[in-house]
Amino acid sequence: MSNSITYSLNGSKTTRPINTAPYSIQLAWRYANKIGAAIIRVRSNQERYEYTEGDAFSGTHNGLVSVYIPLKNPRRFFFFRKDANQVSFLTFILRKLGFKKNTMQIFEVPKKQFDLDEVCSVIKRADVYNNIPSPVPHTYSVSKN
Repeated sequence: MSNSITYSLNGSKTTRPINTAPYSIQLAWRYANKIGAAIIRVRSNQERYEYTEGDAFSGTHNGLVSVYIPLKNPRRFFFFRKDANQVSFLTFILRKLGFKKNTMQIFEVPKKQFDLDEVCSVIKRADVYNNIPSPVPHTYSVSKN
């Protein structure tokens, strides 16, 4: 038996539809969708404090909460299984053009009580980290005097 509940947009064999979630979770889903997040995971015990970047997603981890945002220029495309609202190539194209509609795919929460304020705080932090421009490589020249 799983210790968590997983929500997706329309539900599937392994997930519940987000419209059946408590209203507070639906609000967090909308907030995450607004910033372009795809996955939120609230763990029961293992805490993480880091920012990660993989081939398809950047991850902001704080305490028990992780928020994953698709990269603007992914090195590899990640597709969810069809029964969990497959993310298509079109989603990445729309995101690249600045559209952030319907990016949220998965929201996993523990069955036990958790701090929704902390979830919203990490979503906000993920938005800030995601919008920090990448460092521009500089060319240095050394002149001989």
